[in-house]
Amino acid sequence: MVRLPKGAPRMCGPLVLLTTVALLGGATAARGQMELAVIQGTVVDEADGSPLQDVTIRMRDLERGRETVVKTDKSGRFYRRGMQAVAYEITVDKEGYRAIQDKIDLKAGVEGRFNFKLARAAPEGAEDFAKGVEAFNKGDNQAAVKAFEAAVQKAPDLPEVRVNLALAYLRLKRTQDAVAQLEKAASLASDEPRVLFQLGGAYVEMQEHDKAIAAFEKGLAKQPDLSDVLAYEATVTLGAVYFAKGDNEKSAAQFEKALAVKPGAPAPTLGLAKVHSSKGDVEKALQLFDQIIANHPGSPEAAQAAAFVKELRKGKGPGA
Repeated sequence: MVRLPKGAPRMCGPLVLLTTVALLGGATAARGQMELAVIQGTVVDEADGSPLQDVTIRMRDLERGRETVVKTDKSGRFYRRGMQAVAYEITVDKEGYRAIQDKIDLKAGVEGRFNFKLARAAPEGAEDFAKGVEAFNKGDNQAAVKAFEAAVQKAPDLPEVRVNLALAYLRLKRTQDAVAQLEKAASLASDEPRVLFQLGGAYVEMQEHDKAIAAFEKGLAKQPDLSDVLAYEATVTLGAVYFAKGDNEKSAAQFEKALAVKPGAPAPTLGLAKVHSSKGDVEKALQLFDQIIANHPGSPEAAQAAAFVKELRKGKGPGA
C-alpha cells in the first residue's frame, strides 16, 4: 500500500481518474459520430426515365444483420442519415418491376449517392403471349389460339392478351368466342378505345348492329382524333353500320368525317355514294361512283362502284 505524505489532499487521485474517464468518454462519442454515413439517390423507370414513387429500399447491415428501410418520394428520391459506415446488402423493389439486389459500402462522413434504374417485370404468361404473336404473324391460327389461351390462364386480368386471343378466334370464325373475350377485355379496360373498336368490329361480324354502334360511339368519344388509324377505321365502319340500319343521315355524317381527314379515300366515298343512291339522289351517287372508278382502279371499292353504276344507268334504281 502506498502511503500518502502527511497533509496531502486525499481526493487528488480520484479527481484525476474522473477527468480521465470523461476524456475517454468524449473520444468514444466522437469516434461514433465519425462512423455515421448518409445514403441518398434516385430510382427511375429504365424505359423512359420517369421517377418512381414508393420504391422500397432495404439495406441489411452485413456486420450486425440490422435492416433499414426507406422509400422514394414522388420525385423518385430517397435519403437516410445516421447510417453505420459498414457494408450493406441492398434490395430495391417495386411491384411490377424486377428487383435489384446488390452490395454497397458506406464510408464515414461521406454521402453515398446511388441512382437505380428499374426494368418492368415481364407479366405472367409473357412467354406464351410471345409464342402466340409469332404463330399469329405466321398464319398458324390454331397455334396462336393455344398460346394465347395459355397466356389468358396465367394473366386473366391483362386486356391485351384477351384482345389478341379474340383476333385469333376471329380468324378461325369463332366469332362468339371472340366477342366473349373482347367483352371481358372491355370490362377490364373500359376507357381503352382500341378495345372498344375491336369489340365493335366483332359485333358487326355477328350482325349485332346496335351493340356495334354503342361500342364504336363509346370508343370514338374517348378517341375522336381520326388521325389515329383505328379511330378512322371505326368511323368508316360506324357509317356502314348506320347505313345497314337505314339511318342515312347518321351514316353520311360518319363518312363525311372520314373524308374530311382523307379526302377522296375510297371506302368512305363509296359509303357516301351508297347513301345518296339510297336517298334517290342518283346524279350525286353516280358522280361519287365514277370518282372512285377513276381514282382507285383495280380496288375492291372500284369494283363495287362499277356494279352500282351499271345498275343505276340501267334505270333500276339505287340498288341494294
